Amino acid sequence: MTAPFELDISEPGRADVFLAAPADAVPWPLVEELDRAAIRVVTDLAGAPADPARVRRILRGCAGVVWAGAPRPAGLDDWLPPVQLDPRGGVLADFCAAVLGERARIRPYAFFIGRLERDFRHAREAIRAAVEAEAGVPCLWIDDGRHATNVESVREQTRLLIKHASFVIADLTLGVESPERENPSRAHEIGMAIAYERPLMLCSQEPRRYPYFSIGDMQMMFWLTEDELEAGVREWVGVNRRLVGLQVLNYRLPAPILARPTFTYDPGQRYVGPKTRGARGRRLRARWG
Repeated sequence: MTAPFELDISEPGRADVFLAAPADAVPWPLVEELDRAAIRVVTDLAGAPADPARVRRILRGCAGVVWAGAPRPAGLDDWLPPVQLDPRGGVLADFCAAVLGERARIRPYAFFIGRLERDFRHAREAIRAAVEAEAGVPCLWIDDGRHATNVESVREQTRLLIKHASFVIADLTLGVESPERENPSRAHEIGMAIAYERPLMLCSQEPRRYPYFSIGDMQMMFWLTEDELEAGVREWVGVNRRLVGLQVLNYRLPAPILARPTFTYDPGQRYVGPKTRGARGRRLRARWG
């Protein structure tokens, strides 16, 4: 019998807990204590209409829940984490230890499909920062060093990371190692994302009308520089936030340890693909096609 897939995400934060509290009565000192323990405090999206399905989605990846003046949500008992805390009487140290030891639940995350070479590092960082700031979830790729699984095969790891992802960002930018044709492994991974019905964003540095046969009718965002890429990913996540996002309360602290990620574009690290060099300085604004 195959063992259940286990995924340990080491950052941002070491675990997530769900805060059940009225929006105007957040216990900020408690959020600060959990932030110092490298625990993210997450909750439902601010200002969004009530949606039990969205709350279930967020709870699914939480290792614990904190009750702070909010009633238990009806119909969600089966989704509540086993580790729970009432700030009025619970022992915070015990709660943190139990949360950090919880490995049964997989935290929500986005998965990146695209170039993993060193020359594309700045572009990957733009995508990661945009996803983590806008959606509030980690953005992983197969060799990012920020996660560990109980699966040895890289191919099987990739399949399972795509299967369990909240959504997938796939960048089709060409590289010098294959300047004239699409990467077949990338095509296979995009096909898996479609087969597993993961929300999928497509982007590329070079405007191409038909990237792959099976996705030729899907929207794609084109970018020229990494600041445009970061803005385009933010836009896509913002449009789909109710399906893929959550609210991270640590980001709202005055000086959090787990702060909202930011991205600073560095022209010196800009990626210029083999089909981009002939642009003669013409600026392509990030756009959907």
